[in-house]
Amino acid sequence: MTYDTAQLTFVGACRTPEETAALSLHYEIMAAAQTAAAGLLELARKIKRMRDTGGYKALGFDTLEAYTAATMGMKQRQAYNYIAIAEKLPAQLIEQNAAAGVTKLALLAQLSGAEQQQITAETDLADTTVADLKQQIKELQDKNSGYAQQLSLLQSSAEDDRDKARREGQDTARAELEQAVKRQKRAEKAAESAQAALKTAREELETEKRHRADAVQKAVTDAEAKLKAEAKQAAEKENAAKLEALAAEQAAAEKRAEQLAKQLEVTGDEGTVRFSVLFDELQYTAGLLDELVRGMPPAKADKFRAALRKALQALADQMEGGA
Repeated sequence: MTYDTAQLTFVGACRTPEETAALSLHYEIMAAAQTAAAGLLELARKIKRMRDTGGYKALGFDTLEAYTAATMGMKQRQAYNYIAIAEKLPAQLIEQNAAAGVTKLALLAQLSGAEQQQITAETDLADTTVADLKQQIKELQDKNSGYAQQLSLLQSSAEDDRDKARREGQDTARAELEQAVKRQKRAEKAAESAQAALKTAREELETEKRHRADAVQKAVTDAEAKLKAEAKQAAEKENAAKLEALAAEQAAAEKRAEQLAKQLEVTGDEGTVRFSVLFDELQYTAGLLDELVRGMPPAKADKFRAALRKALQALADQMEGGA
């Protein structure tokens, strides 16, 4: 039977009772180690929880140190080592290196995650003393510090280059901005000039509109006055003509009346006089109808002449029938 360091277990069959008993004891040791590792992690987590919740105060203790010292004989530094382990180390790392002890694990808790992995990969914590582990951690940190300084120099150089490029870019951007501001001011000045010109043009247009409106209103007023005067003059002429016509008709009527009176005195026959009057009126009316028809369109005039002729023929037929 041999021990496989890759698989961390024994391979092969036991040949003697002693080997069987030893192998059984080995398994018991491994189980106890796992229990111890789990217990260490659980203890660290519970101490941290007592600190975070302040539960020790509810138990009558003013500080966590007073609680751990009185109940477990654990000093403040040791208690905070447990808390650091719970806070800063992965559970798997704690379980794998529980045998190394709380002090070594607390040292690992001070490192970054990458440094923790580097130390545990290069060192068997259980076989390393606390002093050796501190020295190894110091060498690793010094080494990493050198890398950090080199990286810092490279970053500083890169930052200098970036700063120079940024300054040059800022100078260029500032110059472009100044030019843009100048162009903007020129554009604003041109816009102000254009707005002033536009305002002047609008004012001139409004003035011209008012002048034209006044001229139009005056022309309308003058035209209305002229039309009224012409209408009045035409009405006066028409009225004068009507008055003259009425006067002439009245004079003619008076003359006919005088003539009829004379005829009545001479003849003494009222029927003859009335016939004469009606006959004159008939002739007068026929003359008016003839004058009216002459002013009509030919087709319409022919229609009315035919109607008048028909009426006169009917009157003549009526008189002949009476005779």
